Amino acid sequence: CTALFPMSETGLMLKSHWTPRYVVNRLMLSRYQRAHPEAPWLTRTMIDFLSGYLRSTDVLVEFGSGRSTMWFARRTAHVISAEHNEQWHAHVTKELAAKGLKNVTYLRVERTPESYIAPVDAALAAHSPDGKADVILVDGINRDHAAMWALAHIRPGGLILVDNVNRHLPHPTHAPASLRADGPPDGPLWQKFSDATASWRRTWTSDGVTDTAGFFAPH
Repeated sequence: CTALFPMSETGLMLKSHWTPRYVVNRLMLSRYQRAHPEAPWLTRTMIDFLSGYLRSTDVLVEFGSGRSTMWFARRTAHVISAEHNEQWHAHVTKELAAKGLKNVTYLRVERTPESYIAPVDAALAAHSPDGKADVILVDGINRDHAAMWALAHIRPGGLILVDNVNRHLPHPTHAPASLRADGPPDGPLWQKFSDATASWRRTWTSDGVTDTAGFFAPH
């Protein structure tokens, strides 16, 4: 029980979101991850959707790397991935080599927004004649800046994915650490993103632990 319900030294529960509903959702997520050890850290619903959505001709950009990098590389023509954490970058680099995945431009970037995003511009220009990507995953750090970059670099008809979107955009959800459904976005850049995508088709998925949303750029 203590593994599921963290307790303080006084015996009081530390996290108010550890409700019965949340515990069940966490258990279901843990079971899924054990059964699918190579699946991205996105919601199960979004993973299922992407399994049928991605094409072998797609150019995909992701901010933040990990299991998704390998998973995407197996399903697309090229992946451009930006990672700021030096140790994690080294780990994923070894994983890519071990799996023989050569269609990934894996960038070690700095933490500041400008240094984080600028290398992605150059990499995308090298692999996409029009400087546009078919799919962009906003994860990792500087998500507000990455989301704004995505608006300018997504191909018409393309897909912008935002992981942990419940922390940045208001929407009804049971996931913890979420914004109020009737509240404002998480800062001015997220407000701009929300305004820009207000008329776009979207899919908002949740597993009760976190949310992943997809925004479809108009043709």
